[in-house]
Amino acid sequence: MRRNDNTTCLLRACSVVVGVLMVTSLAAQPTEMLWRGAWQHEPVAEGITLHRAAFDGSLFGANQYLCVLEVAPGARFDIVPAEEKKLEKTTAIAAKSGAVAAVNGSFFNMAAPYGSVNYLRVDGRELAPNAYDGYENDTPRGRSIRQTGAVATFQGALYVLKSDSIERWEHDIEAEDVVTTGPVLRVGGEDELLVKNDFNSRRNPRTAVGRRPDGTVLLVVADGRNKEAAGLSMRELQLVMAALGCVDAINLDGGGSTAMVVDGTVVNHPSDNRKFDAAGERPVANAIIVTR
Repeated sequence: MRRNDNTTCLLRACSVVVGVLMVTSLAAQPTEMLWRGAWQHEPVAEGITLHRAAFDGSLFGANQYLCVLEVAPGARFDIVPAEEKKLEKTTAIAAKSGAVAAVNGSFFNMAAPYGSVNYLRVDGRELAPNAYDGYENDTPRGRSIRQTGAVATFQGALYVLKSDSIERWEHDIEAEDVVTTGPVLRVGGEDELLVKNDFNSRRNPRTAVGRRPDGTVLLVVADGRNKEAAGLSMRELQLVMAALGCVDAINLDGGGSTAMVVDGTVVNHPSDNRKFDAAGERPVANAIIVTR
């Protein structure tokens, strides 16, 4: 499988002590606020732990609610589509797949034709191409920032990838499952340059996935659009992923799509109903799942 060459060797960035998630290797002032929350730690399965915390104005100067699913090497990941010509909630996708946990996947069209607007490959079958934002002389003008990277699974392991200049880059990835998404947040332990636009600068619910140097995968959701949770800008999400020790990280679909499911239960506060509860899930086109 073609993947990033992670040459930067970092210490594991997080350790759990007496109910508080403590940072051990980061000194960036904005992200030090991440460790002031009262973190709850819930074992899910062997090697899988859910961390949750509410912040009363102490994270980036706003109320926030974060869920972090920490998955040690050895668990199996898959990218799973919703039913053909139908969007499904992340809970439904997780249930039909027998998943221990899941988060919503990449971007999609809420109106007909339903389905992914980003390249999607599942079990080796290409199900959707990248939908480009216009053409010039029958040639795509280029990827949007939502197509600048990919999440891929190869023999059950998950990887975060950054696109190159080859137009059909995503087709050449050697993996069973691939979905393009973006923007890419971190590569090889370094922050990626983020485009200045409303999509990146506004605070919204966010979903992201990252990898630590030892292969540990983190699935992260930040709630938003509520007084209890303001949501994150893309830069703030980037800082969170760095603080969690991710050397590679990428943004997934967010907003009303942001959802995390553990053992069949929504553990965050999806915002599609504009209430701070677990009932505001939005049907989505695909999900990233964790199985035993």
